[in-house]
Parts: sequence; structure tokens; C-alpha cells
Amino acid sequence: MTPLDITRSIDIKAPVEKVWAAITEPDLIAQWFGDTAEFDATPGASGAFGWRDHGGAFRIVVEHVDKPKTLVYRWARDFDVDPTPANSTVVRFDLTATEDGTRLDLLETGFEELADPQGAQSGNTEGWLAELGELVEFVESR
Repeated sequence: MTPLDITRSIDIKAPVEKVWAAITEPDLIAQWFGDTAEFDATPGASGAFGWRDHGGAFRIVVEHVDKPKTLVYRWARDFDVDPTPANSTVVRFDLTATEDGTRLDLLETGFEELADPQGAQSGNTEGWLAELGELVEFVESR
């Protein structure tokens, strides 16, 4: 890991299958992560996450899936461009069953390859704090 990597662990009072659905099914993703989602949890599949307030969609490519434990995708930092190592980061979700539900571990890497590594990492750190809070609220309220 590098100092720029983002790591987060959260506990969600819901079974792994319910959390997995929330991070892999487009209609559910769009209820906690942005406004729109095109997503297929298949390695090599392309998709996008959209935010109306930001005026565009961030394209993604799914890199690894081990249902219902691990999801890895690469997402572009700029709107409407295909992700490449020079313009994107890699997000990894690992889900583990716990006595009270699910532990979600998030790891985002690849910031050092970007034009503004510190700015991108700072922005995404704040973003994940908000988005993961929304994920917990969404899953636990369903």
C-alpha cells in the first residue's frame, strides 16, 4: 500500500447477500451512490456511475468478481472517458460475514499515477466517507 491509498472498514447490520446486492445491482447502486448506475458485475464489463450535480458519468471497467465476497473495478477520474491507468483508480470491496451482519472493507489505489494525486485522494477520501455512510443507511433501512 502507498500513503495515498484510501482504506475504510464499516460494519453494516445486514447479511452479506443484501450488501452485495447494494454494491452490484444498478437500480440499488443508484439509490446510495450517485444518481444513475450502469453496472454488470462481470469481469471485463463496462459501466458508469452518474451524478447530476457534477454533470456527467464516470466510466468503469469491472476487473474482478468473487460473488458475494469481492468486487474490484477501475473508474475514470474524468467524465465520459474510458478508464486507463493514467486517468483512473481501482476500487476494491471485500465483504465478510460478522455476528451482527457484514464488514465491508474498501481499498482504493492508483492515485500516484494521476495528474493531481493529492487532490484526487483528498476528494475521494471525503467522497467515500459520505457515500459509505449513505450505503449503511440505505442497506439497514431496507
